Amino acid sequence: MKRGLWKKAIALSLTVMIGLGLAACNSVSNDNPGGNGSSGGGAAGGNVEGSLEAGQAGKENVYSYQDLKLLKSNDNVCNMTYQDGRLYLLVYNWSGSGEESAAENTFGCYQAGVDGSASSFMELALPQKEESSSWINKTLITDGGYIYAEEDSTYEDVSDPDNYIYEDRYYLNCWDSGGNLQWSKRLDSEDTQAWSYCNDLLDGGEGRALAIMCGDRNEAVLYSQQGEELSRRELVGDAFERCFSMYAIDANTLAMLVFNEEYTQRYLVNYDMETGTFGDQSELPFDDSYDVSWSSDTELILSNSMGVYRWKKGDTALEMLMNIVNSDLPADNMNYVRIIDDRHFVAMYNDIYDWNQNCAYFTYKDPKDIPDRESLILGGLYIDSDVKAKVIEFNKSSDRYRITLKDYRDYNVGEDRMAGVNRLSSDIISGQMPDIMMLADINSYNSYVAKGALADISSLLAADPELSSQEYLQNVWDAYSVGGKLYAVIPSFHVRTMIAKKSLVGEPQSWTMADMQAVLAAMPQGAKAFGRLTQEGFIYQIMNFVAKDYIDVETGKCDFQSQSFMEMLEYAKTLPKEIEKDIGAEGDYEYSDDDANQYRENRSLLYDLYIGNVKDCKYQIKGYMGEEVSFVGFPTESSQGSTLSAGSYTFVLSAKTKHMEGAWQFVRQFLTPEYQNSREVYEMPVLKSAFLSRAQEATERPYWVNDRGEKEYYDDTWYINGEEVILEPFTQAEVDRICEFIYTVNRTSYYNEEIFNIIMEEAEGFFSGQKTVQDVADIIQSRAQIYVDENR
Repeated sequence: MKRGLWKKAIALSLTVMIGLGLAACNSVSNDNPGGNGSSGGGAAGGNVEGSLEAGQAGKENVYSYQDLKLLKSNDNVCNMTYQDGRLYLLVYNWSGSGEESAAENTFGCYQAGVDGSASSFMELALPQKEESSSWINKTLITDGGYIYAEEDSTYEDVSDPDNYIYEDRYYLNCWDSGGNLQWSKRLDSEDTQAWSYCNDLLDGGEGRALAIMCGDRNEAVLYSQQGEELSRRELVGDAFERCFSMYAIDANTLAMLVFNEEYTQRYLVNYDMETGTFGDQSELPFDDSYDVSWSSDTELILSNSMGVYRWKKGDTALEMLMNIVNSDLPADNMNYVRIIDDRHFVAMYNDIYDWNQNCAYFTYKDPKDIPDRESLILGGLYIDSDVKAKVIEFNKSSDRYRITLKDYRDYNVGEDRMAGVNRLSSDIISGQMPDIMMLADINSYNSYVAKGALADISSLLAADPELSSQEYLQNVWDAYSVGGKLYAVIPSFHVRTMIAKKSLVGEPQSWTMADMQAVLAAMPQGAKAFGRLTQEGFIYQIMNFVAKDYIDVETGKCDFQSQSFMEMLEYAKTLPKEIEKDIGAEGDYEYSDDDANQYRENRSLLYDLYIGNVKDCKYQIKGYMGEEVSFVGFPTESSQGSTLSAGSYTFVLSAKTKHMEGAWQFVRQFLTPEYQNSREVYEMPVLKSAFLSRAQEATERPYWVNDRGEKEYYDDTWYINGEEVILEPFTQAEVDRICEFIYTVNRTSYYNEEIFNIIMEEAEGFFSGQKTVQDVADIIQSRAQIYVDENR
């Protein structure tokens, strides 16, 4: 069932996962008491004006900040308004109980000066209702101090087992400036046959509330301070289905931010509720990942993980106001930005370390008052909060260097979702790359090295007095070395392989398609090599595990006419085009014990094992397999069917940087014993002592730490035929065997979407019987070689 104006998100598929911050309560924002708007929060880029030399860039858009310390630990800010020189913060406190009960949770309003002075808190009593649970959703503060809150609730009646009643209900509550509840009334229809809900709550002017109701009928309902329904207008046009933020210009006109019908572009457009017509559209030079605050119907204040921006109607780019990193603000996102004057604003931000909400007062700093330092640029397609925190710490501690950030997603404007990727690659190849780069697409690593764009990390390691004495996992260095030299800083890594029961495969010296099929022939009739796998899924596995058998990433030579590749295609032909799913009662895929037992019962042979932490392999080895396994890898003639990949991020340095000492000073911290032994390393550390220490944890029973600081142990379990089975920790011998296998993996994966598509397109001719396997291999070889040559 739809819960808001539906918004389609279009995301660029990268090799890293991008996590977005979500604002608490709701994301309604308004910089001007005359209106209100909503948007999603996030951390992506837009088209931002300005291009400065690195040294000057570090001194631009800098603000000092003062945390106002108004909030309590359980407060969730739902709205913030600046009126008549005072701040008003609406908060909903969940009491830490986790229960959505109006009786246990509190709603209230903080008032304070912009510097946090003369603060006070006023609790806003919620009306007693018969509903079983209730929570605040949309909120609004209007002229005259009237406070509105839309309350979502659920009603359940289980008194009659044969007539169970469950209803979603929506109320609008109103308090006066003294915190006295004035009225509460249903927003949705009490006729349960008509479905409606409050999608937005806007300022209707003169202290009135404008509720945007959606559902079976889209309507705008205007309420007076006394709870009278002043008007009810139908909202016509499909633009409301594509709207992601609204602002009430007055009681009759809405300003809306909408997607076009293809969801490839965004516009500002006005809607006349009296006539039901839309005005002219103004194109927006940013995507929907910003938190949006409306200063007026023609000016927006936007914020994301990089900073605060302004956009005025007619502008072709954003104007950056405040840069988070330049300001040394430990924030992962900002919202509820309220402009005080041309040098000050107030905003909420989430602390980058503990995600706590903070309210702060920001003051502009003139560049001439900021000491000069050598400035470096760290760039990437996505710079996560952990790295940003490290940059801020580095900048605070160094009196010589300052790092600024360059997010290449800023180039992703309009329909060109690859603009950032292309610009990044162009900058690296042309020698214009940032001093430090977070490299997401490791497939291009070799070509960057071949063009002399990257600095030699192995020589920097050898010259480092501390790090040169440390022992790192040589297989990781070997995997990323080119011509015997390492050009990347790799703090952590993971391994992918295929495992099979040792009782079935032994410890094979080779593991080819022929070897695999020989084992399969001795298994029970109907046994499968890879469990549920389609033709497309198998070719996807080829690309992930053994693409380097057919593409030499250093020379660019392709070899898709080999006997090995044709055997792969022949096996793929035996697989189904689609897998029939087990559909449960709710219409979703239903996981059954039959799936969990397929390896124990020898109905499937190979399990795709991801090793990001040795102890986490327990579920796959002791759970799925239930006995000792062999790490055979994907079947291939090269016997290199296992791959190694860098962890959360990989750093490379520009060979042309003028600040090599500073760049190395920053990235080397990720290889120090202090960092490698910390919990900041989410996957397997590359420092051998840290790797073995982390692996040793697999021999211990899992535990959690209680409020008294004591360890409370528990058991990991697995379900077999509906019965819970305890999974014992690994023995030291089992851990040693896994580690010895990991040491042998020294090959990176190579996945290329274009090559995958070429194989899939041409293989169809063989799968359908229209072409021979040789014909298809010849065409794939020709097309793939042309593509590789054109993109080297």
